[in-house]
Parts: sequence; C-alpha cells; structure tokens
Amino acid sequence: MLLTVLVATVLALSVPAVQGQVYGWGGCPDVSVAQNFDVDSWLGTWIEIARFPSSVEEDVDCGTDTYTRLQDGRIKLQYNGIRDGKAIDHVDPLYADPNTEEPAKLSVPYFGLSFLPEMPYWILEIDHDPDTGYFVGFTCMDAWVGNMQILWIFSKEREMDEERLNGILGRLEDHGIDTSKLEYVIQDDTCPALP
Repeated sequence: MLLTVLVATVLALSVPAVQGQVYGWGGCPDVSVAQNFDVDSWLGTWIEIARFPSSVEEDVDCGTDTYTRLQDGRIKLQYNGIRDGKAIDHVDPLYADPNTEEPAKLSVPYFGLSFLPEMPYWILEIDHDPDTGYFVGFTCMDAWVGNMQILWIFSKEREMDEERLNGILGRLEDHGIDTSKLEYVIQDDTCPALP
C-alpha cells in the first residue's frame, strides 16, 4: 500500500512537468483498443491534429510524431514541431515496448526508472491508409483517488475531415473520455514538409 501511494505521489508530482495531462476522478475510463492495429503499418510520420494539454507541447504548432522500429524490437517515438517560428529541440525520444499478445497496447518505460510502472500507450482506433489514415493514442494511469489521461489524435493529412473527427470524438465520449479538454494543433502551409 505504501509503495502504491509513493508511486502515485511521484507520478502526480513529476509527470506534469514532463508530459501534461488531464486529471479525472476514479479509475481510468473503460476503453477498448484497435483490433486491426499492425505495428509495421503504423511506423512512419503522423501529423498531430489534437492533444490534451501538455507542458512539453505547449504553444507547439505543426506537431508530428515519427515511429521507427529499432534493431532490438522497441519502437522509437520522436516528437517534432514549431514554437515561435523555430523547430523545438528539447523533446527527447521515448521508446515503446511492443506487446505480442495485444499489439495495440504498447508500454513506455518511465525514463528508465525501474521502480515506477511503465506508462501504457494504447492505440484506440487506427486507419492504416498511408495517405488518409488516422489513429488515436491514449495513456491513462490510475493515481491514488483519480487518474491521469493523455490523448492524441494523429492523421496522415494536415486537415482531418470534420465528419471523421466528429465520429472519433463521439466514440471517445462514449468511453467516458472528456474531449472538451482537447487542444487543436495549427497545421497549415507554414509547417515544414514531411519527410
């Protein structure tokens, strides 16, 4: 019990400084993950459409995530974007461990600190189309009497079709995720070309 309280306290105090999130009461929402998730089709660069508030991503436009498989099988997650007209260079990559039994449930070791639990990085929905696809990434960790949630919506296009976006938001709300907390990312012709 004491270890649980200690871990929850460390996470509550340290995670916001690194990776902002939305707090909720009670346990994490009951969500299902994408059954059609294929890690190899997911690799590459995705354009950030919306996110929960984050100190790391505050005032960042043109956000992208690039996913690369390393020789040891882990997935490297690299975030890039523009703040005040300059490329951000302060975001270290994260590394996710694939899950062979449930591929859409990746886990991210918490900065190599073995006494802390790994952060889940779940793919709730995905369309693997290389030109028009999208995915929804979600992290939630129970922390004492509440939970901490991080949510992203990514696309292969700089603008997401409004009907598609509204469908995603509706399904997230059905799972108990408060989408009113989402921030929408500026993606326009001032953004750098994708690799």
